[in-house]
Amino acid sequence: MNPTPETNPSSAPFGPQEERSHSLVLISGLVTTVLTLLGIYVLDARTDFHIMGLYANYILPVGAILVGVAASSGYGLASWFSGIKITRSLLWLVLVLQLAAYFAAQYIEFNSRHLVHLRDGTPVGFIEYFDATARAFAWKQNDGSPGNPMGAWGYAFRGLEILGFAAGGLIVPLVLRKKPYCQACQRYMRTRQLGLVPASVPVKKVKKSDAAGLAAYEAEQQQAFDRGKQTVETLQQHAAGAKTTDFQKILAELETGKKQTAKLPRRFNLQLVHCNRCYAGQFVVKQLVGQGKQLKQTDFSSTELHSEFARSICQ
Repeated sequence: MNPTPETNPSSAPFGPQEERSHSLVLISGLVTTVLTLLGIYVLDARTDFHIMGLYANYILPVGAILVGVAASSGYGLASWFSGIKITRSLLWLVLVLQLAAYFAAQYIEFNSRHLVHLRDGTPVGFIEYFDATARAFAWKQNDGSPGNPMGAWGYAFRGLEILGFAAGGLIVPLVLRKKPYCQACQRYMRTRQLGLVPASVPVKKVKKSDAAGLAAYEAEQQQAFDRGKQTVETLQQHAAGAKTTDFQKILAELETGKKQTAKLPRRFNLQLVHCNRCYAGQFVVKQLVGQGKQLKQTDFSSTELHSEFARSICQ
């Protein structure tokens, strides 16, 4: 069977200016939500493709999540370009609006059908319609024929659809909420890649039976990590002391071996996080272990910077 169903901020009180700012984000999000749901409605009406009903392994509502992300994109875009921070209270508002938008779309679809009972011609109620569509939930067969309605179990998949849409709507705002933010300038900070510091030696195969070889290899790895750590500490000292020339000299030395460093099983990632307006920022170091899908990133250190030092590094 194919997994496609047949049925179609901070808690502080806001000031007046902050309320207007949040209104801009909310209005932008509502616009993209309306446009997205309108697109879904047209797609459902003109084709047999029901994107909200796409599931991975019959459990994960990937279609609803994708639609939720698209619907909420306006919240993130308005926040990013205007510099309005995503607060906890704003996240709750987004969640409530996403849920309201879902049921509003369901009601609009219901209202457009003008359904009546065959027995006496009386109008079908929305709750009755919602119950019927939930119970009619079914998977299409491989040959395209309709499957058997799930009855009460249809509510489980309808619930997953609602959760997927609401959760998808929070992804973009949550990502922005974790972004560094300059409170003084009320704008999101930028992150600039400065370089990579080796923290290991290249991977090499050593037989498990070769105890001496394994010990020597582990010693090499530890020595490389210690050298990398020392380099990071030296950079931190130069950054804290606003020694731009010494700091940039080390970065230039690291640049020559950047490609080889990127292939190592462990390395330090150097970043400059700064505000584009006042240049307040931090020298951030993250430890990278592994490659590709096995890559793990952890915070290693963070050093506050003088604005003139950050400005000089950026320029």
